[in-house]
Amino acid sequence: MHSVPAWVRFLPSSPPPNFADPGNVIMERLGVLRPARRIDVPTWAESSRYLSTKDYQGLWRNDFAPYMTEPSRMATSRKYSAVVFAGPARTSKSESLVLNGIGHRIECAPADTLVVCQTKDSATSFSEKKLAPMLRANKDLAAKQLSVRGADNIHKKKFQGNMDLVIGWPVIGFFSQNEYTFVVLTDRDRMPDDIDGEGDPLTLAKKRTQQAGSLGMVVEESSPGRVIEQDDWTPQTLHEAPPCSGLLGDYNLGTRGAFYWHCPSCGDPFRPEFERLQWETKATPGESARTVEMVCPNGCCISQGHKYECNRAGIWLHETNDGKSVCEIDDRNIRDTDVVSYRCEGPIAAMQSWEQLVSRYLQAKETFETTGDDNALKATITLDQGRPYLPVVRSIGDSLSEDTLKALAERYPLKVASPQTRFITVQVDIQINRFVVQVDSWGEGLERWMIDRFDIAQPPATAPGAERDEKGNARRAIDPARYFEDWDALRDLLHRAYPVAGTEFALMPVAMIIDSGGRPGVTPNAYRFLRWANKHGLGQRVYLAKGSSRLNDRARHMEPEKVLQQKGRKVSDIKLVFINTDKLKDEIVVGLTRKEAGPGKFHLSELLPAQVFSELASEVRTDSGWERRKSGSPNEAFDLSVYGKALVIILKGESIDWSNGPRLPHWARPANENSFAVRQKGSEEPDQLIHPPPVRRRRVLSQGIR
Repeated sequence: MHSVPAWVRFLPSSPPPNFADPGNVIMERLGVLRPARRIDVPTWAESSRYLSTKDYQGLWRNDFAPYMTEPSRMATSRKYSAVVFAGPARTSKSESLVLNGIGHRIECAPADTLVVCQTKDSATSFSEKKLAPMLRANKDLAAKQLSVRGADNIHKKKFQGNMDLVIGWPVIGFFSQNEYTFVVLTDRDRMPDDIDGEGDPLTLAKKRTQQAGSLGMVVEESSPGRVIEQDDWTPQTLHEAPPCSGLLGDYNLGTRGAFYWHCPSCGDPFRPEFERLQWETKATPGESARTVEMVCPNGCCISQGHKYECNRAGIWLHETNDGKSVCEIDDRNIRDTDVVSYRCEGPIAAMQSWEQLVSRYLQAKETFETTGDDNALKATITLDQGRPYLPVVRSIGDSLSEDTLKALAERYPLKVASPQTRFITVQVDIQINRFVVQVDSWGEGLERWMIDRFDIAQPPATAPGAERDEKGNARRAIDPARYFEDWDALRDLLHRAYPVAGTEFALMPVAMIIDSGGRPGVTPNAYRFLRWANKHGLGQRVYLAKGSSRLNDRARHMEPEKVLQQKGRKVSDIKLVFINTDKLKDEIVVGLTRKEAGPGKFHLSELLPAQVFSELASEVRTDSGWERRKSGSPNEAFDLSVYGKALVIILKGESIDWSNGPRLPHWARPANENSFAVRQKGSEEPDQLIHPPPVRRRRVLSQGIR
């Protein structure tokens, strides 16, 4: 019997591990050896990409959005290093350029690919809701995804041909170290223009594809999302885009392609842009939108029904080097650049009708004119129309000048309310040596008239040091920071009645709003005055204003987060009207420059003091907000106008249904029914409230507004 060698006793009792199957390794890597299919992206999509949605089952059709064929074809160009596409939502740009581009790479030309979305959350959403459904609907693509560990993560996937697909977001980690052949920047204008201080996304992306030589490609697509940087800009070439950061800045670097239709009637080419849509003005935005037509430069009317055939016959034309003529993409005279760029507007969008375009625009315009909020207007211009946004307040240009305001001023008397007046407000600004007071009357639709402006410069006779000399002048000026007693001068403002023209009534102010900031000492005195008003039943007629750059709302009535510089402390008996001054100043400017009477119009009298016009024109709108034209220039009238609009917002004046007489607030009814009305002197019952306001059981209010 042979003895067992000693080394055998140390062998493991379990069988050895299975080694990788050489056949499987070869099959997984065959993609590297297989020659690339030399077809472009739209050709691959129409022959290989299957769509499975609730509305459509079948192969991709290029004629659905024919304007996307040329841009997606250029995604495999060896001449250009980048494709830039600027267009509205609902044009199928992300499907054509991004998803079809990825599918083409997986099947036809495997290579490392990076997709950059605007945020980490949007990258996750793209992976789960865009890419994954495409792979599930296309078995040939799904079969090329590897099954090894780490091949199917949310932000990284592996495919045959040694292809890594990375789905990232705009941080420098995705734009450094690794090299890619194909980089996609999707929704570019929702990304920052400077990635972690290293540069703009397009430049960084092109650097990542540089090692691939002429095979490298960057695709950038988005709807315009940036504000036009220059108010008085005019194009210097046929297709130059307005000066903007981000996407349109990149578009201007390229060939500057624009999509042209041929008019079905006259045959002449033209660009189908939003400004060529015309409609009749009807009672509602929806009714107006149903009358929309496209009008070519020769005056031919084109109905919505011709849109499909015009898109199919349309053509992309690019600038030549001199920018004075255009040519097709393969013309040798095309603008000399390594970026091929495209730009179109909402009327051509395959999944958006002209009626929808116009209806959304008119609704947003109506919202802006009613409330001054331009968020909906900006959204429909950038997303639906595919155009960059020029804020309305800046499109007015230099019209908010002292001369313009004087030219728009009207001949009406001061200290008398307009016949259309429904209520009156008082605004008070705090200066070192005076209270600056502005009185406005308000009508239906918040039409507004400035009816009084004056300073209170002398302290009340009962205040310390307020003794009068032989001429009746106080020996000192008002000092709101040092003397709380000086605030007594504001009490009478609540009871000062202004006659309503054409009636036998006068109206007292529904409420007063006072600036709460200024020199040290002003804020505690303002809080003390508000406590006095609360104690005497006037709390719903006295408000304190405070500007807040962090406020998302236009105005909000709430407790201050910091009281008298003591962090973390709140005083429950104090509430301030926090104001987003930039937003409300935008609204003031629009109201002042509206020429026609009606909702939102802000009327000025020719008889107002001269400084009112200069104060209203003392600031200029910049991208960062409103700024003084000259350091230290007075702006009291501008601030007081903002306080008044904020006060009306807090009083819920914007939600009043002026057509519903019985349900109108008692303080916003006509003068003969208004709870703040008094008969003018000479009537049977002078200075007496005609309709006392309702009394709350919790607390008796003097001229309460609720």
